[in-house]
Parts: sequence; C-alpha cells; structure tokens
Amino acid sequence: MKLFAAIAIAAGALVLTTAGAARGVPHHLLGFVPHVAHASPAAAPRRTSKAAGFNCVSSCSSYESTINQYFMDVAADNGLTTNVYSVATQYSSIQYNETFGGSYVDGNPLPPTKPTFLACQDGFDKYCVTDAQLEDEIGKVIAKNHWPTASTTTLYFIFTPANVGVCQYTGRPDLHSNPCTTNVFCAYHHANASFIYAVEPDAMAVSGGDCDSGEAPAGNGADATINTISHEQNEAITDPNGDAWVANDGPGQIPQDEIGDLCAYDFGTPLGTTLGGAAYNQVINGRDYYLQLEYSNAADSNAGGCVPYLGGPVTAPPFSGHVGPLVFQFQDASVMTTNTVYAIYWVPAAPVNRALPTISGAAKVGKKLTSSHGSWTHLPKLTYRWLRCSPAGTSCKPIAKATGSSYTLVKADKRHRLEVRVTATNAAGSAQATSAPTGTVKK
Repeated sequence: MKLFAAIAIAAGALVLTTAGAARGVPHHLLGFVPHVAHASPAAAPRRTSKAAGFNCVSSCSSYESTINQYFMDVAADNGLTTNVYSVATQYSSIQYNETFGGSYVDGNPLPPTKPTFLACQDGFDKYCVTDAQLEDEIGKVIAKNHWPTASTTTLYFIFTPANVGVCQYTGRPDLHSNPCTTNVFCAYHHANASFIYAVEPDAMAVSGGDCDSGEAPAGNGADATINTISHEQNEAITDPNGDAWVANDGPGQIPQDEIGDLCAYDFGTPLGTTLGGAAYNQVINGRDYYLQLEYSNAADSNAGGCVPYLGGPVTAPPFSGHVGPLVFQFQDASVMTTNTVYAIYWVPAAPVNRALPTISGAAKVGKKLTSSHGSWTHLPKLTYRWLRCSPAGTSCKPIAKATGSSYTLVKADKRHRLEVRVTATNAAGSAQATSAPTGTVKK
C-alpha cells in the first residue's frame, strides 16, 4: 500500500513530504495490503497457520533469518522471469535487479507512553506506534549504520513485533481518518525527503488473523509477512512516491491501486506442497514461497491481469471494481530502476535494572515510607508492591492493597521489616527489583 502524507514536526521545524503529496494527492492511505476480510470471495481460500510469528522478547532469530534469506533469494534470481518480481520489468525502465544491503536488530525502546488522547491506540495491542514514530526510528537506524539517504533505488523495511500495533496517527482507529493494523492495513510503503520505506507488522499476529495468507512453506511464521513484503516491495519499485504506475479504478476515481493492490490475496494455482503440507506457488533460488500475484498490463493480448511471473497464467483481479491497466501518472515521476533493500527489526529490549529501589522514611507505626523506583533501562512502566517481612528480613509477603510508591505503616507492621518490589514492564517483557529491608518497625 502507499501512504501519502506531509508530516510537520513543529519542534524541529522539519517538514517531510512525498512527491505525491506535493502534487495534491489526498492525505490518506492508498494501495495498502488490506485485511483478507476486505478481499473478494474470488481470492484464494486460506487456512489458519499454526507457526509462531514475531512474538518474542529480545530476539526472533528464525523470523529474522527467514526474511533475510528471502531477500537474498530474490537477489540471487536477478534477471530471471520465473517469479513475481519479473512482472515489474514491463513498466518504465525497471530492471529485476535487487541487492540485499543488510539487516539491523534495533533494541531501542518504544516511544514513551503519552496521555490517552495523544497516544497511538489500535484497539487491540497493548502497544502501538504511529507512522511518524516509525519514520523517526528508521532515520535513527540509518544514521547509526551510515546507510544511504536521498536514494531513489534504496528501500528500507522496518519490522515490528507481534504485540505492537501500527496506526497512521495517534488516537483511536478509524477507517477514514486514522487507518490502523486492526481495521484497514496489513503493511504499507511510504517516502519522505530522505528515504523510501515499508512498514511490516507481524502479519500473522494482526487482530483476527486477517493478514495471514494461511500457508507457511518456511514453517516459522515469517511466511505471512513475506507475502506482504512482496506486495510492498513491488509497489515501492513501480510507484515509490505515489505518482508513477497506478490504476485509475474506473471513471472519475482517484488513482490509487498499485501493482500489488489489484491482485491482493490472489495466489493463483499452487505449484505443490512442502513435506509439512504447506502450499507454495513460487520457487525462488530453490526455496519455496507463497506470494500473491502481481498485476501485468501485458498479461495477454486482450487485457491485463494477475500473474505469478511475466508471461505467466492470468487471473482476473479479485477485488470487485478494482481494475487495470496501470497508468503512468506524471511524465516526471520516478520508479526504482534497481532496488537495494535494508531490513530493520525493531525489537525493544526488556527492562534492565541498574540500581535497586530504596526506601526512605522512619520505620515507625503511623509514619509514611516512600520508595524510589531505582534505575532502569528502556523506558519501562513501573508498578510497586510493598512486602512485610520477618524481624530478620526474611519470609516477605505482599501487603494487601499496598501498591503505591508510598506506604503508611500500621500496627500489623510492628516488629516486622518492610521491603518494596518494583516491577518494570515494556513491550518486550518485564523485570523486578527489590529494595533492601527497612529497620524493624517500632511502635
């Protein structure tokens, strides 16, 4: 899908625009990978995948390695006409010529939680990030790794884990003004003044399973996301700025559907099944994949259609009312003639305690004790639990309803010692740290 926006960051006086936005393209999502529930019944039937996705704490090695291998396989088959990437070569001067530039596991924390009305809320996930926050994070990783910017042939993919939703803006999801992973899209691509990028949530973990293709040749949960990668990569190649190859979608309609949108969830006829029983319809560098078809203007002598490779068997687009051909919107529009891909896996690290919490105040009935939270990495949410211990500072048990950062000592605490346990939680997990005990509580 394509996300058009002009994002102004007032504090830094930084304005990011796409070429499409500069030409007056409407400020909304276009060309997204939709939820399968939005697809026509003509789309290929799905079955529920049982493989684990990008649901991890500190690393997701099989998910990452499978996707990295996919990018390398696509590059290994450069110039061939045996997979969906060959379809794009009929448009402008596009070559099937990919380079995998490398990957980076980003352990930075998610942006701090804001007041509810300013927070990203997708209505399903505990954590949520906006397009602007993702764009900012990509910029940080690019700078850290000295990767190229202002390149018309470089595409950055950012992958978010299973418990993190994505919305275009802050606030609650809405089909028209705030599209999110929970109600509209499974993935999208976008461009600003510095780089072209695609946002890839864990497709298998999206609410309702509406982004899972249903087949998993790799068998580890990356397959559903790889299908959306193929969709977005082909769209970014043929329409990186929202002003190149798109469909008119009928008389009077705003051009919006791109090469992948017209064929979303159309997988054609499988080539076979793996030993595990998963269907596949593409063999790329000798490995099996299950990818949607792409739209070809040159599909046959009569009309365009969805094909698995240039010159392959044709099926009609599965979405009712969404038809080709793709047209080149502006004479000065650009495409990605070649394509260098970088993968960013944003996997926030779990909290780590750097200094234990401490207790201040007099250990005397009726007096208030106050806890510091100690020192933590990765911007966690903090909760407190006060514990009543034996006079020796052992056998500590939670005190009912004592969950604030302060606690007023009661008669039951006399001759006991108290501790406070702080729990730190973020998108990646949680950790606990306990203070040293107080002195024996006196009357």
